[in-house]
Amino acid sequence: MKRSLSFIILTFFLLTGCAGQTLVKPEGEFKIQGNKTAALLVTTLIPENGKDIEKLELLLTDKLINAQIFTNVMEKNQHADLLIKVEIKEFTKVSKSERFWYGAMAGRAKVAGKISLIEASTGKPLGSFHIESISSGGTVFAKTTEQVIDKFAEEVVNFMLTHFVN
Repeated sequence: MKRSLSFIILTFFLLTGCAGQTLVKPEGEFKIQGNKTAALLVTTLIPENGKDIEKLELLLTDKLINAQIFTNVMEKNQHADLLIKVEIKEFTKVSKSERFWYGAMAGRAKVAGKISLIEASTGKPLGSFHIESISSGGTVFAKTTEQVIDKFAEEVVNFMLTHFVN
């Protein structure tokens, strides 16, 4: 009886694994004024992740438009009232095939970066915050890079919504 119970508990722990997590660290208090146009710029010093950075930029643009925080969200090269600069500092990829074949041994997908809000006309920084999104890594069912990118973008928008003033 003890062996079967131990086996069930061990199986449960192997299936659940470590939970994914997202950390948000603001650098001081700030509020985002409404009725502004925004331009989004996503950059990184990690050259091999170009396609994933493009996915993140498109996803962030879409989520910002759907959140209706700003009157318009434009591409990085257009004139806007507010520049949202996203600097990706860490990017660890885990593909679906790696997760399937290696399970927990594939590691944890991670996206971490600094988001700065800058008044475009003057270049004055209005505020910034850091976000780190990490997948769970315990099993074959753990998250991959795509889900971590989505969670990162979601947390950027959620943080901006909580600091929005109309």
